[in-house]
Amino acid sequence: MFFSRHLYIMILGYTLLILTVAGAGIALIATRTGIIIGSLLIIASFFIMGALVQQLNKFNSRLRLFFDAVEDKENMIQFNENSADKEMNALSHSLNRINELLASAKADSRKQEKFYYSLLEEVPNGVLAWDSEQRIMFANGIALRLLGFEQLAFLRQLEQQYPALKDFLHQGKIQDSFLLQSVHKKQLSLSLNHMKLESEVITLLAIKDISNELSEKESESWNKLTRVLTHEIMNTIAPIVSLAQTLSSRTETDEKVIRGLNVIREQSERLMEFTESYRHLSYMPDPVRKPFSITETLHNLSLLLQSDFEAARIHFTLRSTPSDIIITGDEKQLSQVFLNLLKNSIQALEGESNGQVEVTLEVTDKLYIRITDNGKGIPVELQEKIFVPFFTTKTEGMGIGLSLCRQIIKKHGGDFYLSESRKGNTTFVIEWVLN
Repeated sequence: MFFSRHLYIMILGYTLLILTVAGAGIALIATRTGIIIGSLLIIASFFIMGALVQQLNKFNSRLRLFFDAVEDKENMIQFNENSADKEMNALSHSLNRINELLASAKADSRKQEKFYYSLLEEVPNGVLAWDSEQRIMFANGIALRLLGFEQLAFLRQLEQQYPALKDFLHQGKIQDSFLLQSVHKKQLSLSLNHMKLESEVITLLAIKDISNELSEKESESWNKLTRVLTHEIMNTIAPIVSLAQTLSSRTETDEKVIRGLNVIREQSERLMEFTESYRHLSYMPDPVRKPFSITETLHNLSLLLQSDFEAARIHFTLRSTPSDIIITGDEKQLSQVFLNLLKNSIQALEGESNGQVEVTLEVTDKLYIRITDNGKGIPVELQEKIFVPFFTTKTEGMGIGLSLCRQIIKKHGGDFYLSESRKGNTTFVIEWVLN
């Protein structure tokens, strides 16, 4: 039992004493044999009753203190178990034991909560959760990175960044999905779900980066198209070149006809060379992977292009954190990528008097390689097209440079994209997963 027999005996003793003293006082007053003594006895019974109430209130106040602490989720309170009152010591021991159990349950709950949070941080997709008051309850690191936030506290921050999302977030159905382009030019697929936690409705938003999937399908489509085009063009032009050579070698052929045939042959050969260049897009060899210093490779390329930088009055800077970074890949293919990008930066700074090209290498969760110039920038309407094969804004060139660079990076398991382009700042980024 919660209270011992001693407590019951104490209460019973106090009750009998109160009844006896009060009864004797009432009897003396009623018989008029001792009105003063009877009055004193009744007053004494009230004092005894007060002593009993005070004794019982010790237990009540301790219980009230305990329940208030439980309500406030405070489990650090400790009750004295070494007082002179054995019954109070027993109660304090029981309450301390309950406190220990509650603290243990709370620690287990926190441990489990931390486990689930850590688990959500490891999933490959972004996860957001908010309550009915539109307060963000949880946002894993991938969600923040994909959406371009350092932290999220309220749903309205997301709506302000992406106004097109507002209707979907408030009216979207569970089976619906939404395609969104992030501030980092990532293609994101969003899907909603709802769950009820006691009386609270929690909304979950799953975020998946599908940029790589789209890029792979796009590259595959372009490769198929390029194979068909190069095959058909080569098969069509080869007989023309052969026939022009044969006709022009005949002695009876008129001189003007010979000149015309030579023009046809030369133009056809140029067209064949032009077509041959596109085979690089569809017949890119697999990389021969070996460990090498990407920092040293970029340093060597800067020395190779030093005369070009000086001629164009461009200041080149290479920053690497750490100072020497080793990766595993095809050094020749990757050197071609960086050479193309640096030459593009030089061309972008044509006519600038204070041109700057900066390459930064930084290792965090991945290796990030950023190539930045302070040129005029790429117009917004062209930024989506620069990686498309055959597209070029230059008077010279065939429009395969950036597309070829992206294919090489993709074959190495990395990602290559335009991070930002405006007047004074154009930045291309290569994301590289270190082994």
